[in-house]
Amino acid sequence: MLPVRRLLRKRAIFAFVDGFLLLLALLFLIVNGTFISPTRSIFYPTAPGQILVQLAELPEHAEGETRMTPEWTLYGDGTLLFQADPHDDLWRAHLSSEAIQRVLDVIVNRDQFFSSSARLYGNSNIGDEQLLTVDVNGQRKAVTLTGSPTMSNTSNNQTTHVFAIEHFLLAYHPASAVWYAPDPDPDDNNGS
Repeated sequence: MLPVRRLLRKRAIFAFVDGFLLLLALLFLIVNGTFISPTRSIFYPTAPGQILVQLAELPEHAEGETRMTPEWTLYGDGTLLFQADPHDDLWRAHLSSEAIQRVLDVIVNRDQFFSSSARLYGNSNIGDEQLLTVDVNGQRKAVTLTGSPTMSNTSNNQTTHVFAIEHFLLAYHPASAVWYAPDPDPDDNNGS
C-alpha cells in the first residue's frame, strides 16, 4: 500500500508542475499579445473620398481615352463600389471598420502587398491591364496586373500573392450590396 501512495503522490506533484508551467506559458502569450491579437490593426485614413484599395481596368492605348474603369474601390469611410460581373453596373455596400480591417489584413499581412517589388505582374503580351492601388499604413503603392500569371512566374511568391489579391477583391461581394446609380449631374441643384 505504501508504494502506491508514493506513486500517486509523485503523479500529483508532476501534474501540478505541468499545470503551473502551462499557466506560465499562457500568461507569457497573453502579455506579449500573441495570444489575444495575432494581427495588428492596420491604420487607414477615414475620409469619405480617400481611396484605400482600388482595382481599375486601364484603358487600351486608344487616343483621347485616359480614364480608368474602376472594378473594385474601397473608400476610407467604408464605402465599397464594385462590379459583380465584368462590364456590369456598379454595386455599393458599406463596410464596418472590422470588415475593412479583414480586407486590409488579407492584402497587407497575408498576401504581403507592400513587400512586392515589381511594378508589372503577369504576361505583358496578353489581355487587359489592371492597376491595383493600396494606400494604408502611411504607404501608397500601385502595381499593374496584365492578363494572368504565366507558368514561368507562378513559382514567384510575389506574383502569386499579387494575383491572389486580385482574385480576392473580385470575389468579395457583400450580401448587403445595392445597385449603385451615380448622380449624372452633381452640380444640378434644382432637382431637374
